[in-house]
Amino acid sequence: MKVKTVTASEVAYILRRDLGAVRAWDDLLADMRRGKSTYFGLVLTPFLSSHDGKASRPYYSLTDIADFTRAALSVSPSSTALIPVQVHEFEVGPTDKRLWKGRALV
Repeated sequence: MKVKTVTASEVAYILRRDLGAVRAWDDLLADMRRGKSTYFGLVLTPFLSSHDGKASRPYYSLTDIADFTRAALSVSPSSTALIPVQVHEFEVGPTDKRLWKGRALV
């Protein structure tokens, strides 16, 4: 049986796209793997583990991701459109050409 799977970083991207940027999905997935967290009581766990040459990595089934997304949207509808981007405004000297770490605010 062939199963279509994706890596944890791809799952985080899919969840951010479908459910919104309301949390750090990569951190939540890592916590779910350890059994330390849920998303409104829902848990998405890896389908299998595969060695990529350096370490064993978790891979998630696309059908499990779709089921999780569907259940998550029924529990908490996505509010991506309602969440504004947090913009911070600073006054910076226009002649300051230092690196970003050393740039002084006026």
